[in-house]
Amino acid sequence: MAEYHVGCGFFGIYAGILNSRNKSQWQNKSEVTDEALCAVRDYMVMELLGGTKCAKATSSGYEWTLKDGRTVELRVTIK
Repeated sequence: MAEYHVGCGFFGIYAGILNSRNKSQWQNKSEVTDEALCAVRDYMVMELLGGTKCAKATSSGYEWTLKDGRTVELRVTIK
């Protein structure tokens, strides 16, 4: 059974199946940028903020440290 993957490219976020012989090439893919970003937004609001009606927090997120020491931050804020 083929594995479904999500990845990014120069023009967006893609989902699909990778080539079974060359895992760095897509066998088929669909552009899913808007759908993926909305799914990440909704997940973060539910998991980190407790949902849109919860008042426990208005901002939260994740962060990762790059090899050169800089930090990448992904944050969601409800105003």
